[in-house]
Amino acid sequence: MESIMNLFNFESYNFYLLAGGTITLLAAVIPNVFDKKQLTPPIIYIFIGIAIAFAGRQYTDFDVMQHTDIIRRVSEFVVIIALTNAGLKIKKPFAWETWKYSFRLLIITMPLTIIGAALTGWWLLNLAPAAALLFGALISPTDPVLASDLQTSRPSKKDLSKIRLVLTSEAGLNDGLAFPFTYFAIFMAAQGNDYTKWIGEWFYIDVIYKIIVGVIIGFTAGWLLYKLIFKITSKSHHSHISRGILSLALTLLPYGITELLGGYGFIAVFIAACTFSSSEEKAKYMDTLHDFTEEAEQIFVAFIFIFFGIYLSASMEKLLDFRIIITAVIVLIFVRPLSGWVALYKTDLSAFQKFTLSFYGIRGVGSIFYLMYAFEQTEFPNAHELIQLSAVIIVLSVFIHGLSASTLQKKLD
Repeated sequence: MESIMNLFNFESYNFYLLAGGTITLLAAVIPNVFDKKQLTPPIIYIFIGIAIAFAGRQYTDFDVMQHTDIIRRVSEFVVIIALTNAGLKIKKPFAWETWKYSFRLLIITMPLTIIGAALTGWWLLNLAPAAALLFGALISPTDPVLASDLQTSRPSKKDLSKIRLVLTSEAGLNDGLAFPFTYFAIFMAAQGNDYTKWIGEWFYIDVIYKIIVGVIIGFTAGWLLYKLIFKITSKSHHSHISRGILSLALTLLPYGITELLGGYGFIAVFIAACTFSSSEEKAKYMDTLHDFTEEAEQIFVAFIFIFFGIYLSASMEKLLDFRIIITAVIVLIFVRPLSGWVALYKTDLSAFQKFTLSFYGIRGVGSIFYLMYAFEQTEFPNAHELIQLSAVIIVLSVFIHGLSASTLQKKLD
């Protein structure tokens, strides 16, 4: 009997492999089973995570502050994959029609959301100024990961819904544009509220330089990769180039180069994907790149939200704080929608279209990244309150926006 038992290998690593394989299988099955259903995959993953926590509670209680690095790395990779996916969907990235509503959301709605959320957090939760501003910055961008259900169609398919196009283009850029505001909060936490000592460095480096580097590297990388694949190599070689490998190259090259030069990699990745896919005659080729990035995105979304469900279960008592819930509801139901409505006022959009663009500012993986990134840069006051508030914001967004997404899709289509 003992010799038979010795055959079994109960190392933790093997259990991790089993868990990874199971979650990957779920990522393959659940999006198809629940396609165009009321329950979106992230909702299902959260429930799975909660069930896991109840089954083995002694193994699921962990301190987020002790794992900021790995959480940041995983969320970072998911975001850049989603940004590539979003960029590949933009049919005419250099046409004004693509951006005329998105720019309003980026220039007006985003700053108003940051200010409104920061004031709400400061007023209801007594957040310190730096913590309040960080909260506003991390929930201001529309998440390109969770908003994918409402984005425009795959590259080769013509999408007549300009609302889907606006949601895609906004989500593609505002994740990168949230960085300057995050850095502003970091400066406040690290160097104090006397902004006169550091405002110049913040503006010239974290606003001007890093955005410009991201734009230039993104455009250059996308253009060079396109030339390399479709102009230098012969047509007979195109079918032999792995779409998966090319998708990763399109994601990692502009991101890595831009980060090495101190720019915003999120902006570079999205612009590189837009530039690479701008040729309509290669749209069907882009479909396979889009499909690969979407599949990779689905796997990591499954991992993130199953663990998010575990965290929710382990921290339920702290998250049910009345003040935190009220703050989250005000930001989701009032601050972002009102900010969006202000930006779209006096446009030619219908009331329903304005509501859709204003209300569906979905919070998710990007918010997780910015929170973990800021915590790694300097020590923030109210750190635990920020984690709890962000978690409640994300779970409410997943349920409120997710449960209504299928109904909205039918109206958009």
